[in-house]
Amino acid sequence: MTMSLGATIAKIRKMKKIKIRHICGDMIDPGNYWRFEKGQISVSADTFYQILNNLNISYEEFHYLHNESEQDFYTIWGRELIRYYGTKDLDGLKEVSSKALNEYQLTNQIKYHHLHLLTEIYLAAVTQKKITKRLILPIKNYLIQCEEWGYYEVSLFSNTLFAFGDLSTILTLYKKAYRTFSKTQKLHKTTHEETLLSVNVICLCLEHQALTEAKEINQMIQSQKTDERAMFSRTVLLWCDGLVDKLVNRNEQGLDKIESSFTIMETLSMTHMLKMFKDWTQRLL
Repeated sequence: MTMSLGATIAKIRKMKKIKIRHICGDMIDPGNYWRFEKGQISVSADTFYQILNNLNISYEEFHYLHNESEQDFYTIWGRELIRYYGTKDLDGLKEVSSKALNEYQLTNQIKYHHLHLLTEIYLAAVTQKKITKRLILPIKNYLIQCEEWGYYEVSLFSNTLFAFGDLSTILTLYKKAYRTFSKTQKLHKTTHEETLLSVNVICLCLEHQALTEAKEINQMIQSQKTDERAMFSRTVLLWCDGLVDKLVNRNEQGLDKIESSFTIMETLSMTHMLKMFKDWTQRLL
């Protein structure tokens, strides 16, 4: 049974030991607030955000606490997809694909249709089969038609861009993703996702010999301020700068940057990332 919004608020308030009068202040009627906690009434969006503000909790934290007891199939199956793809577990991938398709047919929620298509794309990649238009076109059309992107669209693009094939479309969609990151920069705890997406696009540009585009994107991400605590992002940016130096600028010192990034990854036991970036290096150089 799903907990009401008011019940979750009550749970958080009691955990924080905050008195109702401190939640209500002079903006919210205490009687209405008490009835909201009991699930007897709803409140306006403005009042709800005022309550969250007075509880000193972000909407993202509230959303997590409110849904922690529920089964979020999309998140669970998405994690299974990543695990099965990493281990090349065909039976596991087929199971995720089937479950996502069934859920889409039951709920008509497009995210499950996308998850089904994404899993089929990964199945084709693992079995080295051609990724058909039937699989990629619905995702491509969704992303093109969506005027304002959120985290969902950026994540969907990041996970499927290798299957697009058309570099001009990838670059057009990358601009949308970059605008989204720029608008929501304050929401980001890390820059990992922005960095990885940009580096993946640069690698695709280099594969297609689009050297000017690769250089422009690299200059753009290198010019951004990256927090000293974001060691992963800084390491990946160092690798990328070395790659562009070597392939675009024909500067042999780029190899030193690449080797330095590998040394950092190896020292920090970043085994999976080290293998991935060594594979990219071997593929591109």
